[in-house]
Amino acid sequence: MAGAAKARLGTGAKLRLAAVTWLEYVRVIARFRGVSLPDLVRALESPDGGRLAPLEPRRLGKLVHRFLNQGPFRPRCLTMSLVLFRLLVRQGTTAQLVVGLPPEPTDTDAHAWVEVDGRDVGPPPGRMGHEEMARYGGEGS
Repeated sequence: MAGAAKARLGTGAKLRLAAVTWLEYVRVIARFRGVSLPDLVRALESPDGGRLAPLEPRRLGKLVHRFLNQGPFRPRCLTMSLVLFRLLVRQGTTAQLVVGLPPEPTDTDAHAWVEVDGRDVGPPPGRMGHEEMARYGGEGS
């Protein structure tokens, strides 16, 4: 991504980004109740919330994963992906939320990840070999 900061984040910048990540997590959870996934993604694409300093999308995916996986807390892949999607939108990056299944699903093995320009950017572990079922946001809305 052109213009994305590659320099090491200082402690203050990391703390601010962690706080914004958790705030967006709470907002995603609050908005998810009673709303379809396509409608939620459309709501998360709105420009409200202010612009964030750009980070390379894959790096941001790793940071979101690290910030939200604290102690025994392990959010679901869909929730983490929605938070990453929202943060990417806030930094001005066109992103898509993708939901898929493994090639031979045996139960409810659905998985969610985020893509930018057709590239899996996480959050880790990303696509994991899953085959796309649905795509939301960006050009996939």
